[in-house]
Order: sequence, then C-alpha cells, then structure tokens
Amino acid sequence: MPVSKEQVLATAALSRLDVTHSDSDEDAEQRLSRIASQMDAIVGYMDILNHADTDNVEPLYSPMRDVAPPRADVAQKTRTPEEVLANAPRRRQNFFVVPPVI
Repeated sequence: MPVSKEQVLATAALSRLDVTHSDSDEDAEQRLSRIASQMDAIVGYMDILNHADTDNVEPLYSPMRDVAPPRADVAQKTRTPEEVLANAPRRRQNFFVVPPVI
C-alpha cells in the first residue's frame, strides 16, 4: 500500500516539519509526491527486512565481534598541572579561566 500525501502531512505534523514550504520553484504538490514516494521506498525496504529469518539469531549487545577487554580502572598521574595548562589562553593558579555561562 503506497504512502499517501495525507500520511506524509500527518507524519510531518507529528514531527513539526513544514513539508509544503519550499524556497525553490518546486510546488507543494510535487514536493508532497516526491516525499511520499521516498517514504514508500523506505517502508518497502522495511517490509523486505521483516521477511528475514531471524529465528536462531541471538541479539547483539555490540555490533563488534571482538570487544576489547576492559582495562583496570587505575588512576595514573601522567601530566603535571603546568603541562596541562601550558597552552591555556587564560588561567588562574592551576585552573582554566572560561567565560561565564548563564
């Protein structure tokens, strides 16, 4: 079932998007038709994915097969405050000076 222009407008309203306004010469009807056909292609692709056999597939917690083992959480002091603040545009004692955020 193809995506209708009304469904495009309803989806756009839910997303708070104005799909009828365009800065180009393309009028609103052409734009709605183009978006409807693009959404129809996306829904068609999702339908293809729904037919994939996933019965014996375990869910993944990561897309990577070999996840690096976590390293020990040990604090290491590798730089002195002087080294860290060496290129700071502004500093006060051992701190960065930044503009206030309101």
